[in-house]
Amino acid sequence: MSNNEVANIDGLSQDQIMSMIGQEKSSTGNFLPKLAINRFPENDDGAEVPVGSYGVYVPELDSMAYGKPVTFRPFMNAYQYMKYDAEKNEYSNRSIIFKSWKDEAIDIQGGTRCGKIPAKELASLSDEERMKQKAVKCYRLVYGLVSFKGTLPGGEEVEVDDLPVLWKVTGSNFKPVGEAIESLRRRGKVMFNHTLDLKTMKKKAGSNVFYVSNISVNAEEVNFTDKEKEILLSFQDVINTENEEIVELWRSAKKSSPSKSDAKIIEATDELEDDPIEVLSA
Repeated sequence: MSNNEVANIDGLSQDQIMSMIGQEKSSTGNFLPKLAINRFPENDDGAEVPVGSYGVYVPELDSMAYGKPVTFRPFMNAYQYMKYDAEKNEYSNRSIIFKSWKDEAIDIQGGTRCGKIPAKELASLSDEERMKQKAVKCYRLVYGLVSFKGTLPGGEEVEVDDLPVLWKVTGSNFKPVGEAIESLRRRGKVMFNHTLDLKTMKKKAGSNVFYVSNISVNAEEVNFTDKEKEILLSFQDVINTENEEIVELWRSAKKSSPSKSDAKIIEATDELEDDPIEVLSA
C-alpha cells in the first residue's frame, strides 16, 4: 500500500478501503457453502430460525437463509471418511474425496478410510474398539445447485436461485440421497439433467428428535448449459484442491517408515500430482 493510496482514502468506498487495508472477506475460490438441515430454533445471535428447514450460507447476503421445500440439482456425487475427536471438538482425520468404492481412500494420518473397518468385522472388536469405530463416519458429498424461497434469521423473506453448494450427509440421511441418485442411474439418466425436491420428516428416537430428508425426483429434464459445465468443473477443482492437500499429508506421514507398497504409491503420486484420484484408482 503506497502513500498515494493512503492520501486518496477519502475518495474510496468502504469496500475499497477494506480491500486496501486487508480487511476484505477471505475467499480462496474453493469455498462452497454447505447445505444442511437446521436442528435449532435460534442462531448464535438469538434470532429465530425454522427448525427442520434446510439452511445454507448465502455469500451475496452474508447471511444464512432457510427454506423448505428446496430444489436441488445434483452435479457430482462423492464420498469421504472423517474421524471426529469429541474431546477437541474437531475432525482429527480425513480421507481423500473419492467417487468409486474401488478407490483407495488414503487419509492424512498415513492410513486408509481413517481406520474404518467393514461392519462384518465389528463383532470381533472389544467394546472400547467399537466405540472408536463410531467416531469414524463415511460421508456422502453431493455437489450441486440449490434454489428456494425462504427466510433470513428473524423472518425476512428471501429467494435463493441456483447457489452452488456442497450437501454433506451421513447417518440416516445417507441412504435417501443415494436412493434418489440411484433411481436416475437405473433409468439411464444423468443426474445433472434433473432436479430433486427436498423436504424433511421429523423422527424421534427416545428423547432425541432429528430430521431426515424426504426426496422426490422431478421427471422433467433440464438443459445442461455451457455455464453449468463451468460450474461442474469448479466442483471438480474443489475436490482436486482438497485431495492434493490430503495426498501430501498422507505422503508426509508415510515417508518416515513406508512399506514397499506405500513407497510405490508415493512414487506414483509424485509423478502425477494434479490428479491423485487417477493414480490411486489405478
